[in-house]
Amino acid sequence: MKIKLKYVDFMREQNMRDGFEEMIRAGLADLGEVEFCDDPDYIICSTFGREFLHYDCTRIFVCGENLRPDFNLYDYAAGSDWMDYEDRFLSFQWYSFPKWREWAKLALEKHTYPQEVYESKEWFCNFVVSNYGANPIREEMFQALSAYKRVESGGRSCNNQPDGKPVADKLAFQQQCRFSLAFENARTAGYCTEKILDAFAAATVPIYWGDPKVSRLYNPEAFIDCGDCRTVQEMVEKVRVVEEDRDRWLYMLRQPAFTDMEKARREIEGNPFGEFMHHIVAQGPEASRRRSPDFWNAKYEENARQVARLQQQFWWKYYAKGERFLVRKGIWKK
Repeated sequence: MKIKLKYVDFMREQNMRDGFEEMIRAGLADLGEVEFCDDPDYIICSTFGREFLHYDCTRIFVCGENLRPDFNLYDYAAGSDWMDYEDRFLSFQWYSFPKWREWAKLALEKHTYPQEVYESKEWFCNFVVSNYGANPIREEMFQALSAYKRVESGGRSCNNQPDGKPVADKLAFQQQCRFSLAFENARTAGYCTEKILDAFAAATVPIYWGDPKVSRLYNPEAFIDCGDCRTVQEMVEKVRVVEEDRDRWLYMLRQPAFTDMEKARREIEGNPFGEFMHHIVAQGPEASRRRSPDFWNAKYEENARQVARLQQQFWWKYYAKGERFLVRKGIWKK
């Protein structure tokens, strides 16, 4: 059997090909030959576009951003949320994403390192953030914590490195620190990204703010949770208590990173996304459809297409032309 697939609406399609494609091929190996083509039976799509609306086939939405899937438009979805919706949703945590699997394996072992690894850390804390426009509490915490002790900032945001450039090796940079400032873009249940995972991989104590249900995934004894603090100064005080108590800091480093180590290990070393794809494809192109074919759903989808067309026209008229102007004038490098 030939299994016809296509990727659309990803920010970087190569990211899918570099990791997810291996998972997909492994998961579908016993069902037939996988072919990526322009007349697919199954679309794998994300949130960076609306091209998926042009394909009337089984749609699988994959997203690591702070967004919930619209099951009126998608048949299935995979993301880090905690929802349970029949067979249509896979709770697929960031540590299972191909790009972060090697980091996740380091996080699994970080509490087993010899004492000298922990003792070799010379810097107090790191902050590696590249995007702006997130919840302002992240930069506020960086500034407040820096007033207590120097925080090494190695991203594009608040960079304080001698050359003013983002660090080339994030892991090596973080490994020199006792703590990592690991704040999410937003505080939403189920939105837990690579930030805390990176901090654990570097064998640091994460200072975390974000997912209020983070302890479902990560051991609360191994990180500082700032989510229950009313002010930034309360957050700084939480960190100060650990920084000035060497035994407490070492205790946290020696705690396992994950709340359920065996479950995390299975998901990191296994292939949950491949298994999800197997469940979908094994049903066949028609039986795998979950979207309703009735009048209201058809009307809803047509409205989505009209909105997408308007968005595309607006983009071309204003943003795309403006982008070319900025590049031509040397104001912005594409």
